[in-house]
Amino acid sequence: MKELKKHLYTIFEHPTSHSYGIFVHALIFLNIIVSIVIMFLQTEKSLASYYDLFDTINTINVILFTFEYILRLYSINYYHEKGRLKFIFTPFMIIDLIVILPFYLSMFNFDLGFLRALRIIRIFKLFRVVKYAEFDNLLFSILREKKEEFIFIFVGLSVVVLTLTPIVYYFEKDAQPEVFTSMLTTMWWAVITFTTVGYGDMFPVTAVGRILTAIVSFLGIALYAIPGSIFTSALLEKMNDRKKKKREK
Repeated sequence: MKELKKHLYTIFEHPTSHSYGIFVHALIFLNIIVSIVIMFLQTEKSLASYYDLFDTINTINVILFTFEYILRLYSINYYHEKGRLKFIFTPFMIIDLIVILPFYLSMFNFDLGFLRALRIIRIFKLFRVVKYAEFDNLLFSILREKKEEFIFIFVGLSVVVLTLTPIVYYFEKDAQPEVFTSMLTTMWWAVITFTTVGYGDMFPVTAVGRILTAIVSFLGIALYAIPGSIFTSALLEKMNDRKKKKREK
């Protein structure tokens, strides 16, 4: 049994080190793609005659995902006897559980349509592909190193939104009581305006409201790109460092 656990652990966690690792991962990723395609096709009314076939394929997908989940959980403590519980709460395992759970809950007449829609998150499992593993680690290392900058920007933007929301609300609630009905709905306007999306479903008509809208729009253009520039510069820096290390080797 320990030898089986060793093989499973190597296949799932270090696929290039096992003769069947790449093959098993290729099947897993094929199952992911098929599952996502079927999820889209099941909403196409012109294909209603194939719904039973889609349900059968989806059932097979879920069964395969379930086996993968169980085998990963079984083999993960090959090196760490007490690591299984911690492993359950890792992001990818939570995603796996969200993907398979609605299928089994539906057997008990639980209507969890919003969870079924989350099956699309399964696409993130593609980051387990070996050639993307390096980028995956790179991404998390950037988030760890730059977390103070991202937190500061998030807090700063939140303060701006929370400050402008009540001001605009009190100026607009009398002019447009059916639009700016509460501070929560006004916060929706502030977020959409700040991110420069501007759906047009809400817009101030008073002079003060329009001035504040212009300020929020300019701030959005100026500040919205900051997190992206921080991430891009950090990513380029790390990629250059890795290239230098490879040249040195």
